[in-house]
Amino acid sequence: MNEPTAHPLMTIHAAALALGCSDMTIRRKVEARAFPAVKIGSKALVPRAFVERLIADALAGRTVVAEEYAAAWAAEATAMREERHA
Repeated sequence: MNEPTAHPLMTIHAAALALGCSDMTIRRKVEARAFPAVKIGSKALVPRAFVERLIADALAGRTVVAEEYAAAWAAEATAMREERHA
């Protein structure tokens, strides 16, 4: 799934296709800040690594709740940032 030339961010549409849901579902999660994204104006891009890890964990047999997963993802990113600046 992780191609060497794959961009680190993916469109809402690509994330929705990968997760088997609608674009609107992903958009609503991004707007509610329940899904990580880079927003540039009205455009939102989702971290490819987030989507790939979410899918990998589900395929490994875990029940993944996207909102909880996103919160854990954000906490992990914050901890890594703080560790780099310590």
